Amino acid sequence: MLSEEELQKKWESLTFTDNFIFSHVMHDENICRQVVELILDVRIGKIHYLSAQDEHKTDPDSMRIIMDVFLRDENRIITVEMQTGHKKELPRRSRYYQSVADVSTTPTSSLYPDLPDNILIFICTFDPFDRNFPRYTFQYTCQEADHQLKLEDGSFRIFLNTATEELNNLDQKLKAFYHYIQKGVVESELAQNISHKITTLKNDSIVRRFYMTWSITMADMRRDGFEEGLTTGLEQGREQGAYETKLETAKSFLAMGLSPEQVAQGTNLPLEVVQELMKSQ
Repeated sequence: MLSEEELQKKWESLTFTDNFIFSHVMHDENICRQVVELILDVRIGKIHYLSAQDEHKTDPDSMRIIMDVFLRDENRIITVEMQTGHKKELPRRSRYYQSVADVSTTPTSSLYPDLPDNILIFICTFDPFDRNFPRYTFQYTCQEADHQLKLEDGSFRIFLNTATEELNNLDQKLKAFYHYIQKGVVESELAQNISHKITTLKNDSIVRRFYMTWSITMADMRRDGFEEGLTTGLEQGREQGAYETKLETAKSFLAMGLSPEQVAQGTNLPLEVVQELMKSQ
């Protein structure tokens, strides 16, 4: 297990590509809007966060997933994920994520024409399809029509390959975003905002304390065999245990006398969830 000093060094070295940092930064509505609008090249309406690092599944027996950023505006639901590994499973992972996004946001009284567009964005620190494209956009098309006929079901899957050096066809703002992810260089207002937000998070004792507690808990899970393997096990543990870990950490923070607002800020749990936990203690 890492010592407190080692955990502190790790905390100080975290970047935007770390899931913990990414989720917290993207919960800043201004930054989230800038990132999503930059990637989609469209204006989006008022953002409603559906979750940030919360657990989602379609029924009690279905596979659980953790979404980094899950939101909607008036016209679309949008899932944004930071991906630093698991290249081979991404296509099927994207299929499942998009299905869960639809099912978990559609009321029983809805009609099919009422379904909003469903956009999934994977920001990858590697090339997910080995073609060296900076961006891969997928829609359903008809093979018999040489892919000229689109299904027009409102679903889109976008994979950003931020590892590529082939950025000449990108506009300056998107190129600067790639450079920030690749090298941490600040060349745009968005990169400056993200960098400032990360600095603020790292100086927040509540968020830092939660990260330390979360890291120790996850290390205990690995040691106890909860996670199988060094790579796939980490993701499995994240998806099966991260939400429960956040709840337990929130309970501990409440017992220490922190306010529900402070606990919500540190754990990234919705305030109403923390308030319910407080009532049950």
